[in-house]
Amino acid sequence: MKRTTKKRITKTFTCYIPLAIVTIIMLFPFYWFLNTSFKEQSSIMKLPIKYLPEPFTTDNYASMLSSMGFDKYFLNSLFVSVVTTIFVVAIAIMGGYAISRYKFKGKKFVFLLLLVTQMLPGVVILVPLFTIFNNMGLINNLWSLVIVNTTVNLPFCTIMISGFFSGVSPTLEEAAQIDGCTILKSVFKIVVPTILPGIVASGAFAFVNTWNEFVYSLNFMSDSDKFTLPVGLSLMKGEFTVNYGGLAAGTVVALIPVLLIFCYIQKYLVQGLASGAVKG
Repeated sequence: MKRTTKKRITKTFTCYIPLAIVTIIMLFPFYWFLNTSFKEQSSIMKLPIKYLPEPFTTDNYASMLSSMGFDKYFLNSLFVSVVTTIFVVAIAIMGGYAISRYKFKGKKFVFLLLLVTQMLPGVVILVPLFTIFNNMGLINNLWSLVIVNTTVNLPFCTIMISGFFSGVSPTLEEAAQIDGCTILKSVFKIVVPTILPGIVASGAFAFVNTWNEFVYSLNFMSDSDKFTLPVGLSLMKGEFTVNYGGLAAGTVVALIPVLLIFCYIQKYLVQGLASGAVKG
């Protein structure tokens, strides 16, 4: 057997086969709830387990879309996620630029403070935030979710974007300013397009975190018309029964926007994460 053939076989067993096993393990839950979403409620818990829906039905999707107010929950989640992402990216660009380019007293402390906020569980600030929003009249208001999700996601995105700014030579801005650009104009017209993959990666992080957020939505919203998608899906669990078919169908539909976004921005996302890994 040729040496190159032996190397190819060795590479297959040491690299591709373990990767294939890990991929199957990771994708199996997605296959399982997709399979469950097309099963009748009576056949979901039956033994032996059937790996294909028999009989095949779309009743779970029909009942979910028609009876549980799914459209309201979906639109609420979409509004909160999109607005939060816009705020986070806009503020993180300015904050990241300041940390990367300017020297000021307490800069290391500010950076350390941003890191420390990522170590605290979100429930730590739940009660103080509830008290503040209640005094401001923002309970049962979607803007309270926008504010809290912006607050939670902003530190990490600021750190991430500051790393991308640090990888761009300041001479680009200096040349633009010599040509008559203001600081803001040089940042947004020269530097930001250069680090666009990193900004997209940060925005994707903020969007997915907000889309999946549950705890704040559950505690700040008591009006069912203001529920977000994760809270709406949790309503399918009753005191004695769980609508597994409807829950699986709702999960599939909730996953679609995230998949579409990642498919669209995949090129930028990979470039951004790879660039961040190289530049530190």
